[in-house]
Amino acid sequence: MNRDGLKRLFFNEGESRLRAGWRILLFMAILMSIAFGLQFLIKITFGGIPEDVTLKGLVGTTMVAFAGTTTTILGRRFLDKKTLVSFGLKLDGQAVKDWLFGFFLSALMVAGVFFIQLGAGLLEFEGFNPELNTGVFIRDFFLMFVTYCILVAWWEELVFRGYLLQNMMDGMGKLWAVIISCLLYGLVHAINPNAGVLSSTIIVLFGYLRLYGYLGTSQLWLSMGMHAAWNFFQGPVFGFAASGFETRTILIHSPVGPDLLTGGDFGPEGSVITIPIVLLALVAMRWWSRDQPKIHDPEFRRSAN
Repeated sequence: MNRDGLKRLFFNEGESRLRAGWRILLFMAILMSIAFGLQFLIKITFGGIPEDVTLKGLVGTTMVAFAGTTTTILGRRFLDKKTLVSFGLKLDGQAVKDWLFGFFLSALMVAGVFFIQLGAGLLEFEGFNPELNTGVFIRDFFLMFVTYCILVAWWEELVFRGYLLQNMMDGMGKLWAVIISCLLYGLVHAINPNAGVLSSTIIVLFGYLRLYGYLGTSQLWLSMGMHAAWNFFQGPVFGFAASGFETRTILIHSPVGPDLLTGGDFGPEGSVITIPIVLLALVAMRWWSRDQPKIHDPEFRRSAN
């Protein structure tokens, strides 16, 4: 291969930037370098991440969120050579409406799973957490709100439905980008505690649910609002395991019956009952975004340049 051919392998001359695949590889390398660097810095400075479960979750998530945000800003500016606004982060009145709609829609989804399982006798409800009014619980509840409702939703949508999805769409087209993005999302969650084939498959469906927020609105806010509420109401509020992880909760209950229906120790994302609820949520999202510009519309293309 001559010099020009080698250059074309790495560089898109028409766009004056690296090809999409190389941008993604560089993005992931920078992301992991920053995340592991922060972990090492905390270890040598403070002796490691706190053992307290809530603080451990907050510190770990903050490190990843910082790494994801920093890498996205750098990647969008120097690798993609585009603006953050065109990335799907236009902040206006519609952004607030999208986030709030997504938030309340996901809250209804979790409530639906809870009351269906409770009515079907699949949950043994034990009551409210007896520590509800203690200072420790109030502190932990606030920290869990920051962790699950703000940080996790922010960085996961920024990285998965933001940088990775959009660059895959540049490189391989929308169809394959959607398929691979959803499969990747399921694969990442397959390493969570108590994960199985069913939970990983349902997480793939959740990947499309998150992704559809971007496809339907050309922005990330709808997906972020849905992600924030699902994480927060699933775990700290309604008392389910959150993708296999346990948290302090307001409501206390335990699953009764087959994991196929209850989700077992993984939580609602491992229950088939969640599947029709996700499908109904997709219908609601399609209705909400019906008049908004889509990623293939001329209005969106102009803003993306």
